[in-house]
Amino acid sequence: MKFGLLYEMETPRPWNALSEYNVYWEALAQIEFADQIGIDYVWEVEHHFLEEYSHSPAPEVFYGAVTQRTRNIRIAHGVRLLPFKFNNPIKIAEQAAVLDIMSNGRVDLGTGRSTTAQELDGFGVDYERTRAEVREALDVIVRAWTDEILEYNGKLIQVPPRRVVPKPIQKPHPPMWMACVAPDSYQMAGDRGLGVLSFSLNFDFVQQAIANYTTAFDNRTDQVPKVPNKAFGAMLICHVAENKEDEAVGIEGARWFMHNVAKLFQPLMTKNQLYSYEYLRNLMAVDIDPNDIPDAQLKQHPMVVVGNPDEVLRKLESFEKAGVDQVICFKQAGRIPHQKIMNSLRLMAKHVVPYFNPHRRVALEELHSAAAR
Repeated sequence: MKFGLLYEMETPRPWNALSEYNVYWEALAQIEFADQIGIDYVWEVEHHFLEEYSHSPAPEVFYGAVTQRTRNIRIAHGVRLLPFKFNNPIKIAEQAAVLDIMSNGRVDLGTGRSTTAQELDGFGVDYERTRAEVREALDVIVRAWTDEILEYNGKLIQVPPRRVVPKPIQKPHPPMWMACVAPDSYQMAGDRGLGVLSFSLNFDFVQQAIANYTTAFDNRTDQVPKVPNKAFGAMLICHVAENKEDEAVGIEGARWFMHNVAKLFQPLMTKNQLYSYEYLRNLMAVDIDPNDIPDAQLKQHPMVVVGNPDEVLRKLESFEKAGVDQVICFKQAGRIPHQKIMNSLRLMAKHVVPYFNPHRRVALEELHSAAAR
């Protein structure tokens, strides 16, 4: 089982002049350290207008810095937004190709359509067109990477004959993934031959989704990439703690994150009824606001992986047994301080990563010196 890190660039209030500066530079330090200890992937989102929850509108810019400070970690978009008013698919293909060059072939492209009214309305996106636009955008991106001359005549987008340069280093092109939240999106990802980025916090649902995805993938009829990517990544909240005080910090970060996820969906629960309370309850696997859940109860949530190294290992084993190919660990949750995140990474390197991947061991003195930065 592989390990990834997810970054939203969360910036809770109260803000000061250096709030966003610190979030970005601390994330960069964490990713550098993750590269040294054998974490496989880093995933950064693209979000717009999501105050506090995500200050990450330009992942391609941040990733330019990441390419020059890491050597091995996969640099993965989790995700780029494909509706046309967010991004022209040719620009996404070009930017990913440049990142692939600058990273020596370490880019993965996750794709999605957004699920918040703040973003969709802010860019004037037609809700009813998003899936159709995403489907055509995927075709344009693959052809931009692989065709000598790109020409595309879709129902929603047309591209005259043009040579798209540069091309990515990876051949035929970088691996491709799809964000999945809605139940039918998992089958859609499988049918298209795309890897899954599961953002559900309901472990029972995730287990069923793995089966649905695998069946659809094995019987796919609408393959998008030249080489299919059969992989299931599941996001969870992860904080490895040394003591109860540290554990409480991790649980509070999980609570902040889950509460704010619920807030993001609320506008679309009333507008056009795209989501319902039942949908949100199933997504979160909780019946009440996370702010009202006691620490001990929240710690028992299957996808809140917070505790000492042994407790974390036991929970992560359940993901491996379920068939998850990659656990995508969200560590920068809420107000968890940078040094506690670095210490959590150090504990992962010492206890967690080698347990699932015995060939990856890092000298302890190197961990202490790097984590202290």
